[in-house]
Amino acid sequence: MTESSMSIREMQEKRQVADLQQRKCSVIFDISCSLARILEFFTREIPHAFLMGPDMNLRRLAELVVFILNHIILAADAEFFDMTLRRPGQHQEKTNCTMILAPLVGIILNLMESSSTSGHRELNDVITVFTSMDCPATIHFGLQYLLSYNWSNVLRGDASLAKLAQLEEFSHYFMHITMSADGNEEQGFSTASNEEDNCCICYNSDSDTTFEPCHHRSCYGCITRHLLNSQRCFFCNAVVTSVTRIADSRIESRSPLAP
Repeated sequence: MTESSMSIREMQEKRQVADLQQRKCSVIFDISCSLARILEFFTREIPHAFLMGPDMNLRRLAELVVFILNHIILAADAEFFDMTLRRPGQHQEKTNCTMILAPLVGIILNLMESSSTSGHRELNDVITVFTSMDCPATIHFGLQYLLSYNWSNVLRGDASLAKLAQLEEFSHYFMHITMSADGNEEQGFSTASNEEDNCCICYNSDSDTTFEPCHHRSCYGCITRHLLNSQRCFFCNAVVTSVTRIADSRIESRSPLAP
């Protein structure tokens, strides 16, 4: 009887921990969805905050979109994702992937629409920012995931179909620019065969950039983001005086303090 009582108590404690973890995940997911909707509102009402001036805000926003897409896509089973976040007794439409994917589509389309209708010529290029992130395969797969997603619960009517058509156009344009930059249609979407050349920071891109004077290496995207916050090397903490990028048999150098 004592062993039975202890077993029941352990089961109850484990269930309480699981319920608490589920509630925490659900609350965090709700907050993330709210923040994504706020960013969607900003891109619709004040798009120039991202499109004019330094491209830092636009680049951070693009990184957030890709980050969320990557984590949603990596889920082994979409239904498992929904079940994990759904509280007992909560309606299915309250918590699912659609709640966070819809604002991402809105962010992309708002930025593209503002870029095409604005009379200003010195606007940050949305496509250029996405193509410069050194993860074309992830972005391409994420856009295809959005296009193939079942939007029947939230998108209805001709206006919604037009939005999906705009997103498809954005996807085609992104692929065209990426393949043109690479010079090979397969290059941007193939898996690197030599892991020794991969960046040891993100493990996603080639180590195509050398730091001076210490000669350590990483990918161009990682060192560029790092230099925004610090002028010291990732590995040895030496002051970085310049970076040298090797790409397509060309060497491009710049000072980390240059604009």
